[in-house]
Amino acid sequence: MLEHALETGRIGVCVKDRDRRVLTQNASCREICGDRQGEICEDGCMRLHEADAGRQWQDRGCSAYRNSAMHGGSYDVALVCSAERIITFLQPLEDVYASAIAHYADKGLTRREHEIVGLLIRGRSNAELCAGLGITRATLRTHLNRIYAKLRDSGAPVDFLPRHRLAPTRPGGPAPVGPASAGHLSG
Repeated sequence: MLEHALETGRIGVCVKDRDRRVLTQNASCREICGDRQGEICEDGCMRLHEADAGRQWQDRGCSAYRNSAMHGGSYDVALVCSAERIITFLQPLEDVYASAIAHYADKGLTRREHEIVGLLIRGRSNAELCAGLGITRATLRTHLNRIYAKLRDSGAPVDFLPRHRLAPTRPGGPAPVGPASAGHLSG
């Protein structure tokens, strides 16, 4: 049952020893990373893990890295570490992104607004949006306010937008659609 769930979800699994030598990979992991059996892994998930200054322990615990770019794709990555093993789970996100972007196709958004929604779905920060699109924070704020207004007016659920981008739920009522804090851009 576990193998079937991993296979259907196209979730890559890799088990390494403490020296980062790949002991085993499932087919999805080999498709993502290449066949690394017996090799020392120094890129992808291991690069994320090594750069993570927030880890409580060097050789134990769990770490999660959302919307991580590696090996030519985007993945949610989870590492589970023990004194003997490092187990990596890689969940591909491209299908999720495509489905989320398609969800907003008929909501009356402009081409630029679609572009911004696509980047929001991929977890980009406001600073990354401004730099990547070559716009100011004020222009981004205007785009975001228009996007949220169109979604609110269309009654479109915002299931695909990151939760931190949405206003908090009101007690006893539906979650409003809109920036988490009007007039303030974080990130």
